[in-house]
Amino acid sequence: MARIRTAAEAEINAAEQMQKLGYGDATALLGGTDGGIDVYSSRAYAQVKWRGGSAGKSDLANLYGTRGTSHARKLLYFSGPGYTDEAVDYADAVGIALFRCEPDGETPPVGAHAPKLVAAARNSTVAVAPSPSPPPPPVPESPARIVARNTWAMIAGFFGAHWQLLGAVVCTIVLMIAPFGEGNVGLRVFATILAVVGAPVFWLLFVQHRSASHR
Repeated sequence: MARIRTAAEAEINAAEQMQKLGYGDATALLGGTDGGIDVYSSRAYAQVKWRGGSAGKSDLANLYGTRGTSHARKLLYFSGPGYTDEAVDYADAVGIALFRCEPDGETPPVGAHAPKLVAAARNSTVAVAPSPSPPPPPVPESPARIVARNTWAMIAGFFGAHWQLLGAVVCTIVLMIAPFGEGNVGLRVFATILAVVGAPVFWLLFVQHRSASHR
């Protein structure tokens, strides 16, 4: 979130951090009649101390007392000013997870229990990350398609290697037939002109290609 300036923003940020730790229903109570609880989750309670001196043992004992007999519920404490050494020892002894509450929204863990919550959340994220699906098996190619592909490759290879000769032969045949054929006169004249120009060009290219290939 944006830079924290008020206690309410600190509570909202603490709730967001708890959601990242796996407490999806964590909700900031924003100073209501919460009996000392600033962030509520069905599986955890948290208190937030944004300003004032470092959180002491009495502050943590107050949080510990709000849990009552619900020992399955986790306890978290977020403090902007930090913690006294006595408070850290007490939290380690009774199982309270301590976090600093930085103005930029970061909540680095403090003491023995908070790093365990962070590590468990990271491991859970890795565990549920979807593994890449395997590629679909290749579809077998039909025999007819294989024959057609190979035939086309042979034809394309032949034309690619002998296009000069094929062009020369086609133009020569057109030159021999078009002037004496029947049908549209204009079309026959056009075909004859193309053949007169194309035949010597293709024959010349064919001869040059053969000469180059025999060197």
